[in-house]
Amino acid sequence: MELTPRLQDIINIIKNRGSVNIKDLALEIKVTPKTAKGYARELQRLGLVEIDQDGNIKLKEQKENENDKILKTLENHENEILSLKKEIEMLKEELQKLKKRGKA
Repeated sequence: MELTPRLQDIINIIKNRGSVNIKDLALEIKVTPKTAKGYARELQRLGLVEIDQDGNIKLKEQKENENDKILKTLENHENEILSLKKEIEMLKEELQKLKKRGKA
């Protein structure tokens, strides 16, 4: 299952804190509480989190194997992002070299 970067960020926030209130989540990710609640409901629909009546979100107790898959997916995405950032820096350096040659 592929999660959007925003949903991955929310999972990481919940994982780090243990649980988070929807209003606090909204402040942290700089969205309205309504938008944060929509993200939480999407994660709930996917079976990844539980939301209580007070708006607190926590990771759903899952089989360890499923949690491992989610964590591996998050790790893979983070590695891909890091790799792309490095590639962008290399391309920027090449572009600078080409610009310098053009001026000479």
